Amino acid sequence: MEVKASLISTVNNEKKIEILRKNWMSHEGRYQMAIVREFGWEKANNINKNVIYEMGKVMMYRLMNALGISQVDNIDDFKEICMTATEFYYPPPVFSIRLDRESDTSLLGSVEKCGTIKNVKRLGVLDQYECGCLAMRSGWYKALGVEVKEELLQCLKDGADTCKIKLIVKGWNK
Repeated sequence: MEVKASLISTVNNEKKIEILRKNWMSHEGRYQMAIVREFGWEKANNINKNVIYEMGKVMMYRLMNALGISQVDNIDDFKEICMTATEFYYPPPVFSIRLDRESDTSLLGSVEKCGTIKNVKRLGVLDQYECGCLAMRSGWYKALGVEVKEELLQCLKDGADTCKIKLIVKGWNK
């Protein structure tokens, strides 16, 4: 079969995005397991967290640039940009995440469905795997210039029905 350069134009943008997301998540999982085989779980988890922190910064910088946002300085804008990033990078149905405003300086995050944990459970490595989501979000916060303390209240990895994460803003535009 001769593949024409215009063949991809027959695929709608939503499907293209879905394919790219699946490829990225698949690459991330396979890369993690290659590091595990080479160096063991402790080093693999540390490398993953370092890489995803840096990637989190890049993800947020790119999103901010696309949206024309240079900074956030209040909880509502902070919530909106974090939810926009979450919905864009980690959309349903693979992920189900929400943020609720608690005060002028805090949000409560709920992760009801996590595709990463689902795959980690499927592989039978839940006890060895350390979530990289805090590191990724720390990269987001760095890019946004917001100092945030996160408190993990409960976790899917530990058998809870939902991850509950309290985000406390310690400073704006730092």
